[in-house]
Amino acid sequence: MSKLSDMVVIDIGSKSICAYNAECLSDDNFAIKNSYEIEYGGYMDGSWVAPEELIPSMVKLIDKIERTSGRIKSVYVGIPSQFAVVRTVYEKLSFPKKRRLTSADIDELVEGNDPFIGSPYTRIHAEPVYYINDRGDRVVSPVGKETSVLKTQYSYVGAKTDVISHIRQGLLRYGVKSVEFIQSEYAAALSLFSKEERDNGVILADIGYLSTSVLYVGGDALLELKDFSLGGSMVALGISSTMNIPFNVAAAIASKINLAYKGEGEYTLKYDAKTYTYPIEQINKIAQECISCVANYIQKAINAFRFDTTPQQPIFLTGGGFSDIRFSREYVAKCFRREVEVVQPSMPNYDKPCYSTMVGLLKKAISMEKQEKFGFLKKFFRL
Repeated sequence: MSKLSDMVVIDIGSKSICAYNAECLSDDNFAIKNSYEIEYGGYMDGSWVAPEELIPSMVKLIDKIERTSGRIKSVYVGIPSQFAVVRTVYEKLSFPKKRRLTSADIDELVEGNDPFIGSPYTRIHAEPVYYINDRGDRVVSPVGKETSVLKTQYSYVGAKTDVISHIRQGLLRYGVKSVEFIQSEYAAALSLFSKEERDNGVILADIGYLSTSVLYVGGDALLELKDFSLGGSMVALGISSTMNIPFNVAAAIASKINLAYKGEGEYTLKYDAKTYTYPIEQINKIAQECISCVANYIQKAINAFRFDTTPQQPIFLTGGGFSDIRFSREYVAKCFRREVEVVQPSMPNYDKPCYSTMVGLLKKAISMEKQEKFGFLKKFFRL
């Protein structure tokens, strides 16, 4: 395994793939040593648009990092929600008499209730929602506690087996010795919100370029994960088709949109030695219609949760999808008729919504590396 001070993660977006090499400074802090980005076909509806580009793109990124940082032995890869699923499992352990629970008991519980055995998915995360002992008390960790009964709910996150096998084999052929997987949006949520905030339940919508993920996190557990193939590119696509102009020009116009502008006025853009001028009112209306469509699908995803959320519960937005459109948050809040907030990492030079998954992946990778080392020590000393 690589040293804890040297982490490499690959963040797979719906527009580009990014690789980051970071030095771990503390348990929850790191410094980016170098990073690279490459655009590729992306994904829609749970499939790669150009599957032949996936592994070569990753290999190019790793090669660039190795030129400055040396040989990479271990890589953590973020799996987008379109290739992942979450399942919750309820279980009750009963013993003839009180006994002190061990970590082996919990490991056996997790392994024995894996819902992905025999399915097209492979488990990549398993976190407890709660533990309840024989007195009806909720406990953070049952290890070392005496009880005759243990009730629990576990959240299992699975990734498509064919996807992670394809990625792992491709990187192993290149020479990477170890490939681990992390669910990207889940990692972002863990990083963006404190434990206290997550304990109250968090609704997060990560709006990307071609896709949007909607998730609900309670404590450390991912409880809901929905997605659909619409994102920020929809605004440029709407402008392009309505105004009959090239998509690249429409995307450049979209980056100038300010939804607070009212009345007469024009957006003016110089592109490839040409000047384009369009009425603000018309362009803003197109943008509002596209944003409303995405907001409607986010609401449908929330409605499909297995439990009810209250109108008082805020919806948090992240991702780069609408981040360039000024006053988009206010318009989304108007669509939902509830509190909407934009969240982003509190990290210098990376304090933008588009970096939420990257920061989350690096922090989760650090956590997983520590757990692996601690797990080795537990086995060595028979803890």
